[in-house]
Amino acid sequence: MARWTLALAVAIAPGALLLGACNKGDEATPAPSGASSDAAADGPLAQALDNTADLSETAKLVKAAGLDKTFGGVGSYTMFAPTNAAIAAVPEAERTALASEGGRAQLIALLGSHVSPGYMSRADLDAALERSGGTIEVASVGAAPIRVHKQGSEIRLGDGEDAPKVVGNPIVATNGVIFPIDRVLATP
Repeated sequence: MARWTLALAVAIAPGALLLGACNKGDEATPAPSGASSDAAADGPLAQALDNTADLSETAKLVKAAGLDKTFGGVGSYTMFAPTNAAIAAVPEAERTALASEGGRAQLIALLGSHVSPGYMSRADLDAALERSGGTIEVASVGAAPIRVHKQGSEIRLGDGEDAPKVVGNPIVATNGVIFPIDRVLATP
């Protein structure tokens, strides 16, 4: 189990992070620059999750995976964080298994599929989607990139009409940004 934590920590270690190129060569901005319309939070990503009532279940999973120190550090991340309702929609037996010591590797993989290395503001995301015709792929620290597309005025992750969508305003942390989503992303 420690091997998985180490592998994820190495994969998202500062200096090793580069935001994956979007479709058609578009890239997102690597770091925050000045004011934005994103909601600001004090502290790093792990603390911002803890301090956001509707993301408290994701914060608990980050702690159960042992990634709170990683996301509390100096790296730069973009996290698509499931809301409490999204976590509650996962069958209870599956949630319990993921939060157990035996499910830690699967939990780390699941969380990795929700995290992209680097910082991507909502403005960066909107601009990349516009330049690419409405669909981009961003690197994740998981096994596969995250497909992001615009469906009307909504931003969705993955494919299909019921793909998870970004809800609410992004939360800016000192080491990244959190986009709340209404469903848990499936791991490949």
